[in-house]
Order: sequence, then structure tokens, then C-alpha cells
Amino acid sequence: MADKNETVDDYIGSRSADVGPLLEDLRRLVLATLPGATEAMQYGVPVFLNAHSIPVIYLFGSKKHVNFGFLRSEELSDPNGILKGSGKPSKHIRVIPGKPVEKATLARFVRQCESIDS
Repeated sequence: MADKNETVDDYIGSRSADVGPLLEDLRRLVLATLPGATEAMQYGVPVFLNAHSIPVIYLFGSKKHVNFGFLRSEELSDPNGILKGSGKPSKHIRVIPGKPVEKATLARFVRQCESIDS
């Protein structure tokens, strides 16, 4: 279970030296790609709400990787099965420090979150 952190900055600062900078990079990607996005701490992790105030993306920083997650993944187009996880409504992409990040792929999923409105 994630530690109790009051802000997204606290959460990122509490992660490992490898994972913290990756979380910050992914945070910037979401905020730059999702128009009107806001962030909050929910469920003990950073969650991003779209312009309709719908929670759509989360970041979970473990000791060795980040799950870049989508809370409404069933509403996203994923014809190549990139999103992983056993949860039906929410799936994620595992991002590992030191490995190339497919930012274009992440951004494609993030942009789809813009239209989720209820």
C-alpha cells in the first residue's frame, strides 16, 4: 500500500532515487498533453482529472517501476493490447527507470482521456 502523502510533490519526493524523477517526467507529460488537467492525491497516489473533473490517470511508484495507469481504460482504444492489468476498469503501462519510454504511445492514451465526461 502506498504511503500517506498530502501532495503529489510529497509522493514523488518519497519515492526512490530512480523512480522519483521518472514520476516527475510522467507528471509533466500528463499536464502538457491533457488540456485542463488537474492533479490530486486519491487512493494514496497521484491522480489526474481531465477538464470535466473526471479522474482518468494515476501514477503508482513502486521501488523499481512506475505504473502509468488509466482509471477508465475500458473506454480507451487499445487495439494492440498495450494496457496491462487484471482490473477491468483500470489498466496500466509499466514504465521502468533506465529503459526507453514510449512517450508517443503514452501521449496517445492520455489524449483519449480528454473526452471522458461522465
